[in-house]
Amino acid sequence: MNGEKAFSWFDDWLEMGKLFDITGATGTRYLGVRRGARVSEAVSQGQWKVRGQRSIHFQALHAKIQATPVPQADLCENVYMWCHAMDTYKEQFSARDTWDQIRSRKAQVAWCSSVWFPQGVPRYSFILWLAVKNMLSTGDRMRMWGIRQDCVLCGERDETRDRMFFACPYSYSVWDRAASVLIGPGINPDWQDTLTFIQDGGRCQLDSILLRLAFKTTVYHVWRERNARRHLSNNQTVAQLIKLIDKAAKNRISSL
Repeated sequence: MNGEKAFSWFDDWLEMGKLFDITGATGTRYLGVRRGARVSEAVSQGQWKVRGQRSIHFQALHAKIQATPVPQADLCENVYMWCHAMDTYKEQFSARDTWDQIRSRKAQVAWCSSVWFPQGVPRYSFILWLAVKNMLSTGDRMRMWGIRQDCVLCGERDETRDRMFFACPYSYSVWDRAASVLIGPGINPDWQDTLTFIQDGGRCQLDSILLRLAFKTTVYHVWRERNARRHLSNNQTVAQLIKLIDKAAKNRISSL
């Protein structure tokens, strides 16, 4: 390489990691190479002009640099490669592979397929994901900020995720009418039991898709109705909300 493009401190030109990560901020002072220098700037008269051989902390690094071939001006330019997997580098950039390299991996949760599936609507999935994680700004969470919020759907003092989906009489009526065809009579209002039932794989693929779609569409529109009542003083009846949910689900199904 000719070292004209690669940065001395921030590119892995030694194949041992970034020098800045290895030495820290003090490395520039000990090695005598400025922080923004290119690799070619660490060469003078065909030799490395790098200090550090007398430092007990950087002797091994200095020896590694000295053992590396000196960049030559007549050699080809540096080529930047993107890491696609462990020890796999390509010139093309891949957002998916890059994300896989930098993200923290955790075990897949049981409710994953109930929230994220190809036939779902992204904004519905996002609200459902927040609900499953209990991260919606319900009254019990807002109390931590000193804000008192009653349930605007039924008037109860304690507004919680579990009450809103679907222990609240208003939201239960909506969910019952939205999913009774798929679930049958006597729908359980308990949130955890409902989520477990949605996750159950003992049904055909079409019914499973329709049930998951009905579930996330209902959660989204109940939460939207709650916000509209709190901020816009706009109340919809159960029949009106059911009509809106039914239309949203049909529009999504017809687009598949």
